[in-house]
Amino acid sequence: MVVNKHSSFYMRSGWGTKIIEAVKSDDMIFTPSNEQQAVDNIGLGRVIVKALRYWSDAMGLTTESKSSEGIQQIPTELYRLIEQYDKYFQRQGSLLLLHRNLAKNIDSATAWYWLFNEWNGTSFDREEFVNGFHSYLAVNGMKVKKDAVNKEFNCLKNTYFSDKKIDLKTAMDEDTYPFLAPLEILRINDQKKYEKNQLSKHDVPLEILIYSIAMDNLEASRSKKQVSIDTIMDEKLQIGKYFNMKYSKLIEMLIEAENRKYISLNNNFGNRFIEFLDMDYSKLLNKYYMDKE
Repeated sequence: MVVNKHSSFYMRSGWGTKIIEAVKSDDMIFTPSNEQQAVDNIGLGRVIVKALRYWSDAMGLTTESKSSEGIQQIPTELYRLIEQYDKYFQRQGSLLLLHRNLAKNIDSATAWYWLFNEWNGTSFDREEFVNGFHSYLAVNGMKVKKDAVNKEFNCLKNTYFSDKKIDLKTAMDEDTYPFLAPLEILRINDQKKYEKNQLSKHDVPLEILIYSIAMDNLEASRSKKQVSIDTIMDEKLQIGKYFNMKYSKLIEMLIEAENRKYISLNNNFGNRFIEFLDMDYSKLLNKYYMDKE
């Protein structure tokens, strides 16, 4: 588990493209000995370059391999698809997948994991987040000051939500517009508290939904077994948590997925199950990116 590895630099609009271009030009770009070269090539400051290295790994764009020559950034399949089809991160699915990777990353994005898996409240303010997350870290053997947790709150919140109104037409790549703001997964309610917005079929492309369910339940999807809809709604690291979906909205999408022959739906003694079919669910990402959104 980690806190503040991003040095309080939240992920901003345009930074995803900078990561893609930097790694494509030099997969050793984030090696510490290459720091000045990275600053010159990327056009951002030294500390921000370090933050980009963190975000690239935490969001699942790259993995790292260390050797005597330095630190190599190894592009993931998601990186390759985004680099080919959505380098400027204009598609909802790309942002959803990166949000999913953060929310499932207990090791490198612990605050994101905690908020979208462990926190069961309907809304929260700064104090409730800081106290809750601080307690979670303490219970799990990580002693940090509340000031550090407060900074983590700021970074997480600013990844999704801006307190200031920003005109996207005039905002620069490295401006303050939050990278994941288009998802609208966090909002301010009437009580001026933050709350997780419930996503629906208008927010989540069907191929992204079924891909996520299959990857979250990889053994079942590979062996063409069943998984309970209650499981994917209620258990940690499942779409019901990190996409915050309503049961009724999810059922609507699953019925559509059955019609497209992605899955089969079954009822067993009043409990509903998804049955995975004989297909490679990882290919749904290719279908999503190759189809026009």
